[in-house]
Amino acid sequence: MFSSLVVELTVLKKEMNRKEAGKLVKADLLFGIFAGLTAIFGLLRMFYYGKGVDYYLINPLFIIKLSAFILVGLLSIYPTITFLKLRKTKREIINLKQHKIIKLLIITEIAMLLIIPLLAVLVANGIGV
Repeated sequence: MFSSLVVELTVLKKEMNRKEAGKLVKADLLFGIFAGLTAIFGLLRMFYYGKGVDYYLINPLFIIKLSAFILVGLLSIYPTITFLKLRKTKREIINLKQHKIIKLLIITEIAMLLIIPLLAVLVANGIGV
């Protein structure tokens, strides 16, 4: 997920050609796939392979971690919709007026993705219970 966002951040510009826009769409698709897999495996661990649902749901750090993951998903909606619209354009040079907003959203997602593993380690070590 992190790598996909870094690719998006490096490719994103105010003016892009169609090839660069295609890279954004592909990177965003990979982000979505890996986010979905992370959610699925996280839920499997919580319900079947981890320390049990009760252990996780009483830990405030786990709730913060889960909330951060959900917030990353919500923050990614606007860039995803914008990138999908870019795919439909016929122009060779694309002027992306909202690139600053999207860049800020991606930077925020990256920062939150850096915090989530720290919270996971704290939860796994029983801190917050």
